[in-house]
Amino acid sequence: MWKKVLGEILGVGIFAVDGERWHVHRKLMSNMFSRNLLRHSADVTRKKLSELVYVFNKRIDESDDAEEGFDIDLQDVFFRMTIDITTIITFGIDLCSIQRDQQHHFALAFDELSFLCQKRFLDPFFHVKKVLRLTRNERR
Repeated sequence: MWKKVLGEILGVGIFAVDGERWHVHRKLMSNMFSRNLLRHSADVTRKKLSELVYVFNKRIDESDDAEEGFDIDLQDVFFRMTIDITTIITFGIDLCSIQRDQQHHFALAFDELSFLCQKRFLDPFFHVKKVLRLTRNERR
């Protein structure tokens, strides 16, 4: 099931295989999770949290009415934090999502891809639609 739904996106990596292939990938990946990577991840997360506090403080200072405050979309904040931390650790690229007014185009594409994968899991006929290219998304 995983391979049918996510195969185009994840290929034959650890997230889309089972059995012996999974064990092989797992063994290769286990070497990546060293103390240095965990330390680096913690440093990146700490830096991004400091950045978030700075942005919130700036918004508080810019607020016209200190009594009223401002709204925070926690889902958006968590997504921006997650995408920034993940892209820095994985690709060495900071999307600076926390400081942007609009989401980075990579984050938007990733969010759409996640949504489409979720729809595939919920649709028992997705494979038929994909093969026959019945939907706009399958024709892209």
